[in-house]
Amino acid sequence: MVETVKKHVICPYCCHKFEPREADFRLGGSPEGKAVKTRGRPRKTGPDKVLDERLQLYNIEILQNTAADAKKNAMEYPSVALSDKGVYYSEEDTERRGFIQQITYIDPKGYKYTTDIRLCPNCHNILPTGYGLRDTLLISILGDARSGKSVFLTMLIAELENNADLTSKLTFIGDARVRDIFTKNYQTPLLKEHTLVSSTKRKKIPPFAFNFWYQYKTADGKTAENNLDIIFYDIAGEDLRDDKAIRQNGFNIRDSSGLIFLADPTNFSALKDLFLFSDDALIDAVPEDNSNQTIFNTLYNYFIGLEKDKSQIPFALALSKADLFRYARFDFFDSRPENRIQNLMDDEPHKDALNMRCTKAVNQEVRELLSHVKEDAIVNNALGCFAHVNCFALSSLGKKPTVEQVTDPKTNETLEKGHIDGAPEPFRVKEAFYWILMKNGMLYKFEKNQYSLSGQDTVARIGATGEKRPWWKRLFGLR
Repeated sequence: MVETVKKHVICPYCCHKFEPREADFRLGGSPEGKAVKTRGRPRKTGPDKVLDERLQLYNIEILQNTAADAKKNAMEYPSVALSDKGVYYSEEDTERRGFIQQITYIDPKGYKYTTDIRLCPNCHNILPTGYGLRDTLLISILGDARSGKSVFLTMLIAELENNADLTSKLTFIGDARVRDIFTKNYQTPLLKEHTLVSSTKRKKIPPFAFNFWYQYKTADGKTAENNLDIIFYDIAGEDLRDDKAIRQNGFNIRDSSGLIFLADPTNFSALKDLFLFSDDALIDAVPEDNSNQTIFNTLYNYFIGLEKDKSQIPFALALSKADLFRYARFDFFDSRPENRIQNLMDDEPHKDALNMRCTKAVNQEVRELLSHVKEDAIVNNALGCFAHVNCFALSSLGKKPTVEQVTDPKTNETLEKGHIDGAPEPFRVKEAFYWILMKNGMLYKFEKNQYSLSGQDTVARIGATGEKRPWWKRLFGLR
């Protein structure tokens, strides 16, 4: 893609914008090759753990932790307030990378520590590995409760890891504890146990950071490659309907490079009655109020209504659970036997680029279907808020799950537990993601037998400024 001078990054946790050279460093572990003896028993020593006030404030204001928990969570790490004395870095590496990525610290007792743990200067959360070297996209997954956001995110990650469309590699680059959360709560239940991912709870879910390396075709048909950092956000549906909660747990929406909004067709009254099966646990009663309308009202009040123009963030409106259309019967499908939504339960071809013929066809068919069943208000809401809207249809599972009512032995509450027979067989989960890449100028589109790069540049280019003054000199006003 077009090379740009990278100047700023945005913190995945608090969305604070800063220059890569402004990141703080955190020490960790024991000194290198050093040991002292205490009463005849050798032990490793490390820097003292102190209260990180910025991290404590993040725990209180963003995570809504109690004062005691916030203090405990912010006392787990060594001090980051280092003076310039005893701090060393490689000038050659800094010149090559544009900013300091690793420091060596020698404490007053002569113990040596080397660290590459970089922190957001605002909230002091750990930044992803290499953050600031590459372009970054923030992608938020939206939709009402039970629309399948967490399942979709899990399968999107799995599909990008094993991707036949673009020769690619996906690597988790976030904090180790966040990786454990994603593995335990998302990947293991669905991919190994074949049970449905639990609905996202109403709390701040940590961002999931990945590095995405991929190959694509350029305008001249040659193969090129790109390397991006992708930050995914999963937000509880209930929070999207609450003016206060969206500011607390969904503030990243305003800084997103793309939004994927999942609409559950089983919640559309006109469609619900046309599915050829009866499953009360799978098909919810249609909400008394239009929950999707409520979400759009909240989005509008939050960050669109205060602007002069529509939001420029690419908005992918996707019908989730599209595999259920196998069981649907109504005259819209009868009159359109070629309809992709019902008859093509497989991935569309997007080899080396975004196939615009397929993307435009599905966009048109989804809009016509929603208009046919008098549910096109959701499209009109999207068009009223966003300048760039495209409709999609997808299935994260590829098959109808079995959902049963169970009683939690600990709380005695009635819960819903779902599972599927065999492994998931997803289709079209990547298409909206590719479209967002294209709209951000990160992927070419293929149309009329040619490759072209189009779309607005909605994401702030990220990278180094090359200033040589070390971060600790700026901290203490030194030259």
